[in-house]
Amino acid sequence: MTSQQRSTGMRWAALVVVAAALAARGGGSVVPVGTYLYANPADPAQYPGQLTVRFATPGARRLVVAYGRKNRKDRVSRQGTTEAEREHLKPWLGTLSADGTEAAFPNLPIDYYDLVVIDAERMAVHEGLALFRQPAPERATPEFFDEIRGSLGLRQDRIGGWEGFFDSKDFIRFETDGERAGVLLQQMRLGTALAESGAVLKGCIHSLDVVWVERAHAEGAGWQVITRQQLYRDEIPARTFFATAFVPALQGLRVGTSPKLVGPIELPPPTAPPAPPAPAAPPAP
Repeated sequence: MTSQQRSTGMRWAALVVVAAALAARGGGSVVPVGTYLYANPADPAQYPGQLTVRFATPGARRLVVAYGRKNRKDRVSRQGTTEAEREHLKPWLGTLSADGTEAAFPNLPIDYYDLVVIDAERMAVHEGLALFRQPAPERATPEFFDEIRGSLGLRQDRIGGWEGFFDSKDFIRFETDGERAGVLLQQMRLGTALAESGAVLKGCIHSLDVVWVERAHAEGAGWQVITRQQLYRDEIPARTFFATAFVPALQGLRVGTSPKLVGPIELPPPTAPPAPPAPAAPPAP
């Protein structure tokens, strides 16, 4: 067996382990969970960063994701990069202790990291995401947020649209400089969805995304998507949005060449989510 074959085999084995862990925590079993969302470099030992995060409360079914700031899709163009290089643009999935009070990231590139804690059992998301590189808080007006919702939300005047597969969207928060913006939102598919086999899914597909947008130059065109990073995707029983909370202690963790230990971090009660939209009434006979 060649070294390349051994490396490929190790990568597939790692994916199998991650997929099994995600299925056990998130409850998704019919459609593939989002293992492809997370970094899986061929040689993780090349990265010297080690981060351990401790939480004040247990949560055995949490997912803990670290998202580096230097290597993000809004900062590095896909054009001209290799598949291996694009692995660096992905978030990193932590290894959770049995009771969920500790998440370990043994091989991270040196960078600043924002954490996202997703608990599909409690239907809670705690995050410390910096959504935009140089935001101007005074420009983040409710009017701008309404414009973005109108551009990316559900539309009655056209078929499909951005991420038309999802029929329920919750725009959580955004940061902007007035011309471009980073938006955190969650999406659900409440309508009928099919697995690759054609079977109807019993659960509900959820997605948590950061979307970067810019104001269109054409008058009335609203905001246009530049790129997007999916942080979570799974089929779970719940048919409600996640409750969410921004936690400053999860933001801007510097990881260098020395092991870093953070915590214990308190995860406060999240804000109750909006109710999903009521199903459309059937057409009159």
